[in-house]
Amino acid sequence: LTLAHCTALTPPLRSPASRLRALEVAGEAVELYWFVKTESFCKPFPAVKPHLEAHRAWVAAQRSAGYPVTSGYRVDEEGRPGGGGLMLFRAVSHEAALEFVSHDPLVANGCVDYQVNQWIAEVGNIALL
Repeated sequence: LTLAHCTALTPPLRSPASRLRALEVAGEAVELYWFVKTESFCKPFPAVKPHLEAHRAWVAAQRSAGYPVTSGYRVDEEGRPGGGGLMLFRAVSHEAALEFVSHDPLVANGCVDYQVNQWIAEVGNIALL
């Protein structure tokens, strides 16, 4: 994964997680914003299932590398899945958020219709990791 927009700000690093940590640790004036990816399956579940497992592993790997991301699925009022998925993560720009999401196996394999929006907290805050 690369975050091309950071290239001019920092030397190349191995992953978005290490690059984002380096920006924060180095005290660079680059602000990280929260983004939300909402999604719904656009293929039958049997076709999606192997990519769903890969998605879970990909998110876990991002978290292990220190990248602030969490992912899960939405349920109805009776707790039944089928409402789609939601992923909350940080990035330096909308372009970077789209680049990050493009590596999600569900997106890369055309399993979901999705939307990425920046999320601005009005009251309170959220911390991941």
